[in-house]
Amino acid sequence: MPMGKVSTIADMDLIGGAACLDFVNTALNDELPVERLHSYSDLLTLIDRLSLLDTSTLAALKGLVEENPEQAERVLQKAREVRQVLLTVFAALARGQFPQVTAQVFISFNESIQEALGERGFSAQGAKLELSWERPDKELMQAVWVFSLSAYELLTTQDQDLIKQCGGCGWFFLDETKNHRRKWCDMQTCGTNQKARRYYQRKKQGTTSTLRSEK
Repeated sequence: MPMGKVSTIADMDLIGGAACLDFVNTALNDELPVERLHSYSDLLTLIDRLSLLDTSTLAALKGLVEENPEQAERVLQKAREVRQVLLTVFAALARGQFPQVTAQVFISFNESIQEALGERGFSAQGAKLELSWERPDKELMQAVWVFSLSAYELLTTQDQDLIKQCGGCGWFFLDETKNHRRKWCDMQTCGTNQKARRYYQRKKQGTTSTLRSEK
């Protein structure tokens, strides 16, 4: 939950409950747009913190960045574009405002999901078949596909009504509380701060009313 100084990829709170929501939250701070993805390495840091790829794959992708810095920059830009599409869709879902989402957003959203799904395939692992990435350590776009796949899994395995946006800072989170009435990304920060703001406003309004009555 962002308060005051803008956090970085390395120290921002990961409270989304789903990797794709934490990914979207990298673009927000107190409801205002910010940028925490300054390099491809930032993408890998986030992926590492969320445990989306194993150590060997991360190391291989870091090597690819050194070999192809220009391609890494293009993938970073693609990641930002995918993130904005996810943000738009999740915001509409949380607010019930789908009529305001353009057809192009849904086209882009579905294209990113389909691309990620197309990179998955079954392979023999011992006596079983397991679904895995086709090229886990040879494609820089892997760092984008993991978040598109997370969005697919979230929307197909969870109640979409539980995807919410914090009433304090605007970050997205999956409401996994028992009564599903959670309003804040974190009650100890955003919830407390909002209560304090409302108390201050009530007190201010009360003071103003008292001054007017004394005139």
